[in-house]
Amino acid sequence: MASVTIVGASGYLGAELIRILVNHPKVDDIIPSSQHHANKPVSSLHRNLYHVFNRNFEYLDIAKIDSDMAFFASPPGDWLKEVPGLLERGVKVITLGGKFRIKDARIDRDVYGGYENPALLGERVYGLPELFRNEIKRARFVTNPGCYPTSVILGVAPLIKERVDLKKIVVTSISGSSGAGSSPSEFLHHPEMGGNVKPYNVLNHRHRPEMESILGEMAKREVGISFTPMVGDFVRGILSNITIFSESPANVHKTYEEFYRDEFFVRVLEDGPEVLPNVRNILCTNFCDVKPLIDKNSGRIQIITAIDNITKGGSGQAVQNMNIMLGFDEKSGLNLIAGHP
Repeated sequence: MASVTIVGASGYLGAELIRILVNHPKVDDIIPSSQHHANKPVSSLHRNLYHVFNRNFEYLDIAKIDSDMAFFASPPGDWLKEVPGLLERGVKVITLGGKFRIKDARIDRDVYGGYENPALLGERVYGLPELFRNEIKRARFVTNPGCYPTSVILGVAPLIKERVDLKKIVVTSISGSSGAGSSPSEFLHHPEMGGNVKPYNVLNHRHRPEMESILGEMAKREVGISFTPMVGDFVRGILSNITIFSESPANVHKTYEEFYRDEFFVRVLEDGPEVLPNVRNILCTNFCDVKPLIDKNSGRIQIITAIDNITKGGSGQAVQNMNIMLGFDEKSGLNLIAGHP
């Protein structure tokens, strides 16, 4: 059995971690930490946990965490300085923020700034289990991928060893409003968002360098992505449309089926244009639905993916990483199925 501490348990990612972990067969202690809500019942903020998780938020001295696993679901901050000490005491760490996702120290500094630790950056393992499972299994410190990168990297990965042009990838993704976190903003105010779709950070979204960096490392060649993120009038989920301006492998659908044959959480949908990923089918689950298509008019490859940004794009994937790091069944606690309709 394992004990876990959740730093930043008051946010959406922290709430999702608790929702998953309360039913995890190998987790017997969950310590929810929040500096702003200390001593208040968790369910007073996360009402879905009422009569399910009956603990208060704790004001935690991070340096004294002694759980088997510590999840950091809060934005990068001074707590990063405590991570090396936790690792030395045998606490395994998973961070859900952006810092250290990009292995190139210069890009990491330019995109995320703040605390720098070359040794920690060198040790970090990128927590995308379908692609880096062996490294995660040996890791003490894992950085969870971003939600958009999860949807895009899983969509492109089966093609990186094929003879395709990775320098001109065009991605358009639409996310639910929860992707911006729980803090209120004018941009996401309901009268501004209701019945609306809004592009944002079109030329400088911080997840683009992450996608290019990880795919470039895997392909051992340059990757170029034009990325247009949008937010829509719904709460959860990401639908990504990826276009690769290149001729396809002889049977692109078979390529994807073989690549993900043993991956439970990636569902390559049936061949043919009629069945396509959509957000509703993956809501509140750890699945990524993928569909590769060939545009016969242009010969271009089109890939559509759908994930829940909070689960597979966040806390569900973090639990999947925890399971691998602690030697549990990878699917433990993640037997989550979307509702229908």
